[in-house]
Amino acid sequence: MTLAGCLGTGDGGEPHVIQGDVATVYSSAPRHGVSAAAAGEVIAGERRALDERGGRAGGLRIRLRQLPATDEGGGPWDPALVAENAHRAADDPDAIAYLGELDYGATAVSLPITNNAGILQVSPGDGLTSLTQRPPGRPRAGPERYYPTDHRSFVRVGPTDLSEVERLVELLEEAGAGRFAFVFDREIYGRELAAQLVERARRAGLTPVASEEYRGGVDDIPDIARSLAEGRPAAVVYLGVAGAATLPMLAAIADQLPGVPLFAASGMLAVPGLALPPAPDMEVVGPELKPRRAGYEAMRLVLDAIAEGGRDRRRVVSAALRRGRDLPGDQVVVHQPGPDGRFEPAGP
Repeated sequence: MTLAGCLGTGDGGEPHVIQGDVATVYSSAPRHGVSAAAAGEVIAGERRALDERGGRAGGLRIRLRQLPATDEGGGPWDPALVAENAHRAADDPDAIAYLGELDYGATAVSLPITNNAGILQVSPGDGLTSLTQRPPGRPRAGPERYYPTDHRSFVRVGPTDLSEVERLVELLEEAGAGRFAFVFDREIYGRELAAQLVERARRAGLTPVASEEYRGGVDDIPDIARSLAEGRPAAVVYLGVAGAATLPMLAAIADQLPGVPLFAASGMLAVPGLALPPAPDMEVVGPELKPRRAGYEAMRLVLDAIAEGGRDRRRVVSAALRRGRDLPGDQVVVHQPGPDGRFEPAGP
């Protein structure tokens, strides 16, 4: 598969060219659930970037259309709504770009749809590794399944989940945790993180001695914590999206493994102001770029690409792929709770 180049059929009707003077940029983001607060910051950043350009780029007036990626449930994203959003953009002859998804693997649903339509997709923060490269530990989960046209049309703002995993391995090494345990959630985010962690840890000479998949049953938490403890790990890694079960899970692990350090991927930051239970200090790795800046940079990239490519979707995609190499915010940093045990809420 060629992960670069132009899209579209280029036939006599030129379906890849916007015909009028108005083009639409779609933005898919959660309005409910654990990612709603971060999504609000992302959208504010998108609007700011558009306002700074006077709502115009490439000779076009740019209209931003926001679409909900969640219902009133508690999940970070809803697959049916994400697919509906992508189809809405794909079916719109005036659509020139799609901003989404925000995080935790939702782009795996929308990207094949927008790619098939030849529309640029820019994610403000979805780090799913397999969107752009074959993730370690999952040899059959390559990016080709997301690009039915065989041409890449996707750019992300921020690091991949693999970058987070590599930082987690560094933390395990620094802690002298040659034996570690981990728990992951059942979604694509957690499963892909788990596979990458095992591969990178083994490469570094570390040994995973216990692993558990959390499938959403709160009653299963005590058994999960006991199973992790049976491996007698020197550290525990949490690979899941924070939610209602997070605090009970952390408390159960701390009870079974007192004094054992806890590390987590960025899904732990999904709940703004999450207060940890009395337990060993937890270190969480995640992107340096905050949500509002990520939204701003995502929209700015889109507008720069439109300024270069004009009405031609194919040229817009090509311009974005070139410019995407210079995006800021690719650093992974360690987040630690403050004196009150709370992680800093999402901000500008």
